[in-house]
Amino acid sequence: MATELASDADILNRIERFCDRHSMSLSTFGRKSIGDASLVANLRADRSLTLKTANKIVAFMADHAPAAVEQQVAA
Repeated sequence: MATELASDADILNRIERFCDRHSMSLSTFGRKSIGDASLVANLRADRSLTLKTANKIVAFMADHAPAAVEQQVAA
């Protein structure tokens, strides 16, 4: 059973949707997720992610899922 990895374009799309949902600027996302405010600009310039960086980005988005945000607001 093979697992398909997300492409850089897929991750860029997920980042943009995440930022829209969370009212977060793209540069803030890059800074908070991997410490690089130019993350999205680099992806748009066809630069590729390492697997380690892609995993950090996916983990950041998972940790900031809407349910987690709602729980923080309620506390």
